[in-house]
Amino acid sequence: MFRRMMKHLTNNPGLKLLSLLFSVVLWLVVVNIADPDGTKSFSIPVEIINKDIITEMGKVPSIVGDTDIAVFYIAGPRSYVDDMTSDDFSVTADLSQVDLSQEGSTKLVPIEITAKKNDRRIEIVRRTVNMQITLEDRLEQKFVISAESTGTPAEGYAIGGVEVTPNLLKLSGPASVVSQIKRVEATINVDGVSGDVSDSVIPVLYDEDGSVISTDMLEMNQSAVTIRAEIWATKSVPVQCQVSGEPAAGYQFRSVECAPETVMVKGRAAVLNKISVINIPGDVIDITGAREDMEDTVDITPYLESLGISLVEQSASQVAVTAIIEQKETKAFDFPTSDIKISGLPSEYELNFSADTLTVNVRALREDMETFTQDNIEALLDVTDLTPGTYTRQLTINLPGDKYEVLGIVNVQFVIVDKTLHVQEEDVQPTNPNDEQDGNADDEEDNRSEDDEQPDDTGRTE
Repeated sequence: MFRRMMKHLTNNPGLKLLSLLFSVVLWLVVVNIADPDGTKSFSIPVEIINKDIITEMGKVPSIVGDTDIAVFYIAGPRSYVDDMTSDDFSVTADLSQVDLSQEGSTKLVPIEITAKKNDRRIEIVRRTVNMQITLEDRLEQKFVISAESTGTPAEGYAIGGVEVTPNLLKLSGPASVVSQIKRVEATINVDGVSGDVSDSVIPVLYDEDGSVISTDMLEMNQSAVTIRAEIWATKSVPVQCQVSGEPAAGYQFRSVECAPETVMVKGRAAVLNKISVINIPGDVIDITGAREDMEDTVDITPYLESLGISLVEQSASQVAVTAIIEQKETKAFDFPTSDIKISGLPSEYELNFSADTLTVNVRALREDMETFTQDNIEALLDVTDLTPGTYTRQLTINLPGDKYEVLGIVNVQFVIVDKTLHVQEEDVQPTNPNDEQDGNADDEEDNRSEDDEQPDDTGRTE
């Protein structure tokens, strides 16, 4: 029986092999018809990772064009392809992979695209390979937010004050963008209101021309601020700041600025009418040894309580105080010694200076130095009780006002001679006739000697 079975299996081998191949092809056709291949396109924003690698360098990355949008398509069985959505892909650009040695300002960052599912069933065909970035210096700056309002309150009411909380905004981003910002405003609409009104608004940035600056490339410590308008019996009172101490040598305290410059307070009308200013005492801000502007934040609540008033918005109790410190400018002047005023010189003495000019170094603020001339310098020399001889003495330099100062000590060298001795020597005459004859004879002999001298070949006389 076994032989009959083997004989049956081995009969017509070519026909049996052909049947097997036909079955495989038929299966493939059926499968392809049931789930044919397909493609699908995607445009997905690139997620930037390891951004701190760049920020630690003091730089910020700026995307060039739309290169942060990855464009690609996938291919594979349609059932799997159609099942894929944008959320099924991870599209990243790792800034730690950027080649900073690349020439030019534009750097390339490889884009990595991976499928979160069906990764073995589909094929990702990339079109966007790299994200392009430029690196720019990072700048951080603080701005006072100006509180603004639009509209008019209901009849019989007035705006007691408008305040922003917080009133300082810290921005960071590309230096070319941050440096354009000239003011920051937050605005609230009070049209027709008859009571307190508040709103959460996004601060608006303006350049020097009043055009709005986009915040797309900026980072803000506050994405929104609270602005509140009080419709109340209130009073706006200015804040004044004093300072204590003296800045470093060569620097001068110019002024002190408070932000905000005024605060809205509330209280009894009789009390408010007596208050014209809120003072922050000088011992709070000490500028001793300062070489640059000093900043500090002061809580003005204690000073208000002592006056019997309070803030309309308690969150505005912090006042940013900036003491402006300016470096002085030094200029050297060539002062003629002939302009020195001499005192204490007897009439029989004569004083001569060793030099025609001397250097006087004057220091003051630049704006004051612009109008300062040599004529503003007064130099005094007191030679009382000095006898004939050579001296070096310190001059007394007087300048117009306390805003000017002389650097260092200004010394002058001079010689005092007795004019009477010089006159006496000229008046001395010979008294011996023989001396006079001897003198004449000597003169004649000298004349003969001069006539006898002849120049040599070099032009010198022997």
